[in-house]
Amino acid sequence: MQKTHLALLLAGLTLAPFAEAGPVRDDFSTWISNTYQTDFGGSPYLAFLELAPRTKTDNTLFSQIIVRPLIGYKITKQLQLWLGYTWQGEYSEQTDFELATNDAMQQLQWIDNWTPQLNFQYRFRLEQRFFADEGDVGHRMRHRFRFVYSLPDSQAYLIALDELFVYFNSIDEGRLARSVQTGINQNRSYVGVGYKLTKNLNVDTGYQLQYIHNYGAPDVTNHVWLSNININF
Repeated sequence: MQKTHLALLLAGLTLAPFAEAGPVRDDFSTWISNTYQTDFGGSPYLAFLELAPRTKTDNTLFSQIIVRPLIGYKITKQLQLWLGYTWQGEYSEQTDFELATNDAMQQLQWIDNWTPQLNFQYRFRLEQRFFADEGDVGHRMRHRFRFVYSLPDSQAYLIALDELFVYFNSIDEGRLARSVQTGINQNRSYVGVGYKLTKNLNVDTGYQLQYIHNYGAPDVTNHVWLSNININF
């Protein structure tokens, strides 16, 4: 249980840098994440695909879609290494998907059952972000703590996570000058309830608070209704 207290404290501390934020703009959106993962019948090799449409502007406009394929390898039962790519399609009526971002990424993931009911996951991700109409590459780090508590004698579970995004460099000119700056980029905190429909299919849904830290413009507090549909085979 001491592990749980420590990890929750570390996750909570990620919100501390926002305590003295300036003006903030509120938004509401809906995100749906569809994930597909396989270990090819018990091998150490892994494959993963995420498809994730999102809305914005108080859930009135289609915002973006994420396409994220990865390949991985299990070093141990708990430790996994991944390589992948993300296509972040930013949509608008004026530009369609012309401003899409392409990311190369590397990921370390630790998954452990602390108790028969409590599963802990830590994920560390590095991204090299290639933006449309920008010559500079954005280098970003993400770290995420995730807890899943399976309710006894039930197929239901509770889920909570916190993820911090940090840029290692800045883009000081052009359309991204206010959003790509060295330091904290955003934080996402999610709480939800899930259900294991079958051995290979589970779904969860809940509330996510996304805080986006901007430079020279109001920060954004995005209230997200997030649903995850996960297929493992």
